[in-house]
Order: sequence, then C-alpha cells, then structure tokens
Amino acid sequence: QTAVFTSQGVPFILAGEEMLRDKKGVHNSYNSPDEINRLDWNNLKRYPQVFEYYRRLISLRKNHPAFRLGKADAVRHSLEFLPVQPNLVAFRLKDHAGGDAWKDIIVVLNSSKTRTVNVTEGNYTVVCRDGRIDESGLGHINGSSLSVSPQSALIVHN
Repeated sequence: QTAVFTSQGVPFILAGEEMLRDKKGVHNSYNSPDEINRLDWNNLKRYPQVFEYYRRLISLRKNHPAFRLGKADAVRHSLEFLPVQPNLVAFRLKDHAGGDAWKDIIVVLNSSKTRTVNVTEGNYTVVCRDGRIDESGLGHINGSSLSVSPQSALIVHN
C-alpha cells in the first residue's frame, strides 16, 4: 500500500486489509458466508505493526500535499521519475510540490534484492524504511545514493 498512498490520485483500500483480512482467497465473496467475509478483529492484537503502518501511511498522505496534487499540470510539473533498475520504482516530488513543507520527497519502491538509487547530493531525512514510518525521522542519509532493502519502501526528504 505504500505505492498506493504515495501515488497521485485517489487511494483505494479494501475493508479490513489493514488488519490482514484475506477472505480465505475468495475473490468475489458477495454471497459467501460470514466465515469468508468477516473481519478478524483478533488480527489487530496479533499483528499491531500492520495496523500501525497503515495508520502512519494514511497520516503521511494527509499531512503532505505533495502526495495529492489534484491536477495533471501540477503532477507534470512536480513529479519526476528517477532512473532505476528492474523491479524498482523511484520518483521525486520536487520544489515543495503542492505547497508541501518538505522541499524534495523521494519515494523508492523495491520488489527485489537490495538496490542502490542515485539521487541529487544532499542531506536527507528518512521517514519510511523497513516497514516503519515516522514523519519526525528515522535517521539521516548524506550523499548521492540511497540503499533500499529487499521488498521494501524507502521515503526520504530534504
């Protein structure tokens, strides 16, 4: 969902996915019994980190207008895709996009092994890494490259 909530447009979230609802693999469950369609509230206790990640991801989007520019011209002006390797997507929302307090936001989505992405030389604050989100910062990266863990997202800003 990191890709969905950091992309432009209206994000879509299915009921219960933040608590790992799986519908037992039934894709079209409108006429399935409660056993298939129910929300398993015990998953909130078993996997609180998943719910917390969703909560912080939604908050990140809400607090930063760069993730919800609203107009195609604004997206064309502010969004820049970065050169990457296979199984990797990286983009920059630049120049206080949408009036955001953060000057440049870089989002890297990695579905493969550990990768390195070249960026403009700078001092970056890490706000998302290895399944954790904290808008006040999880650390800093200085330099012109970002290392991204396998099957994870990295979000930094300067």
